[in-house]
Amino acid sequence: MDRIIRCECGFIARGDTDEAVIEEIREHMRDDHPALLEQVDTEDLRSWIEVE
Repeated sequence: MDRIIRCECGFIARGDTDEAVIEEIREHMRDDHPALLEQVDTEDLRSWIEVE
């Protein structure tokens, strides 16, 4: 099952594991939302994960 995190801008990060989807959303945030990246920690991101 895929894990996903939906960004408020519409981007959807996908991964096979929690770690993979967190890395993908961090990369997206680094590129598109650098200020937000500094405010969100790993536990926040884990709480955003949905399983498809």
